Amino acid sequence: MKQCFSLFLFKKITFVVCLFLFVEAKTLRAQVVYDVAPSVDAQEKERKYRNKTSENKILGYRIFLGFSNSRSEALPILTKAEELFSGTYATILMYDEPNFKVYVGAFATAIEADAAMPLIIKSFPNARKLRMTIPNPSFENTNTK
Repeated sequence: MKQCFSLFLFKKITFVVCLFLFVEAKTLRAQVVYDVAPSVDAQEKERKYRNKTSENKILGYRIFLGFSNSRSEALPILTKAEELFSGTYATILMYDEPNFKVYVGAFATAIEADAAMPLIIKSFPNARKLRMTIPNPSFENTNTK
């Protein structure tokens, strides 16, 4: 009889402990907080906005010059490109998570991009032509008139 009572008590205590652990496990919640630099946050918002307003974009070409996961490391590439091509081609720094990428030009056709490549490769030997969305030239012309 004593042994039966102690077994019953053991089962009851085990049940209560398991029930307590189950309830506690359900109430524990993790919360993740991202600490993002304001410049990165602004670039991310701009990228999302560009994606939303894609009706004024076409599929064209840009020439990729380089990238870095740090904006401060990508800025010298951008500065060099602006100094070399400011009169000829536009340069742009885009944040494409997790990297900052530097591009030059916005070409509607592959022939235009291929024509620009020899000049660009002189200063940036690793440059390459990429197909991507660019501002629609006809859309921009209608808005500036």
